[in-house]
Amino acid sequence: MSGRDRVTLEILRPAAGGESLAHHDGRTVFVSGAIPGETVCAEITGDSRRVLRARTVDVLEPSPHRIADRRAALGVPGAGGLEFAHVALDHSRVLKEQAAADQLERIGGLDPASIGFRVLPAPTEAAGDPRSREAGLNGTAWRTRVQSAVDAHGRLGMLAPGSHTVIPYDAGVIPLAIDDVNALGLTDLRLPGVTRVEVAAGHSSGAIVLRGAAAGEHVDAVAERARDQPGEWSVLAEAGTPARRRGARNRGGGSARPLRAVRGDGWVRERVPGVERDLRVRGDGFWQVHRDAAGVLVASVRSAVGDPDDGSVLDLYCGAGLLGIGLAEQGHSITGIEGSAQAVADAVANARGLDARFDVGRVEAAAEFAAARTAVLDPPRTGAGPAVVDALLASPVQRIVHVSCDGATLARDLKRLVAGGCRVSNVVAHDLFPLTGHLEFVAVVDR
Repeated sequence: MSGRDRVTLEILRPAAGGESLAHHDGRTVFVSGAIPGETVCAEITGDSRRVLRARTVDVLEPSPHRIADRRAALGVPGAGGLEFAHVALDHSRVLKEQAAADQLERIGGLDPASIGFRVLPAPTEAAGDPRSREAGLNGTAWRTRVQSAVDAHGRLGMLAPGSHTVIPYDAGVIPLAIDDVNALGLTDLRLPGVTRVEVAAGHSSGAIVLRGAAAGEHVDAVAERARDQPGEWSVLAEAGTPARRRGARNRGGGSARPLRAVRGDGWVRERVPGVERDLRVRGDGFWQVHRDAAGVLVASVRSAVGDPDDGSVLDLYCGAGLLGIGLAEQGHSITGIEGSAQAVADAVANARGLDARFDVGRVEAAAEFAAARTAVLDPPRTGAGPAVVDALLASPVQRIVHVSCDGATLARDLKRLVAGGCRVSNVVAHDLFPLTGHLEFVAVVDR
């Protein structure tokens, strides 16, 4: 078959990443824009010997869970990153749970039922929570961090699936963003020569980052928007030549251009439910994107780690220190390791006065493994990998709390831990990426 051929498909079950599975001529078809139980007309977009990829162009027999595609109302028809835009929010979680359970069983060799696997909604999108009935809190207004692409005309937008084509924002809002982000009014700016605009909204503070060769030419216009907003907003712009950061396998690694603060101090301040102190992270630093995520993950990790004991807790891929500080406030002794020097500097500042030490280093080479009885790890999407898992298996660590944003790499890590003599006690997923194909997992593993 070739691209643009059309076929009629009966959609069988959900797949990872927000797609669905069907069969055609003895091959598996991964279909976007469909819902299990539907019959659709789909256009072939990719063809290999065993697998086809397709996108839905017409729904012949719709699912009762289908709704009008939200992307049209949000002004980004056809944009990527909204895999469940056409599915009722509650049912999207059902599909995510089924797809993730399949990954845990097929890749990880685990029985989802025996480990209590389930998907939980974020608090502000949970049935019965009064905030879930407020305007916008229906899966479409949760992102506190947003990255927008910029087209050749300087218009901000989202990328089409699997391409670099920019679909400009056409409804005056950035889809999925919280009100504090959209109040900036960035969608009507024209920023030619800028390649990406990042916005981070925190507690009474925020940051806007401009990237690209012409970033410096547009800082005044962006700073003017920030000046009109309540709280302390910073504007940062790329300058100079690319700098290679060490530790690309850890949080914050990779290549980047240096940033200069044009307005403000460059910090975003965060207030996390259950954490006594306010935290701060640099405007271009890593932070969980959902408005509820930080509080949900701190509570989940605290519950998994349990009461303090005589051993220290390893906080691997510690970032700006969120999970380690949440544990240190409960009396745990924390040793954090992270590849990004900038993130470690943030963690050190955030943890001042607590029994918590954070160092820059390669996680798999950490000498501190020998002193810990519990390890918390929150690796990038690529997972911890064999070297880190083997280091944990060779250590005296008795409990591992694995936080992950990717079901496949989590399942792979868990399979290796089980092969090394561990037992998976529990896995829970939190829907901290509503209407997308992603989940955030917390797995508890014991010796």
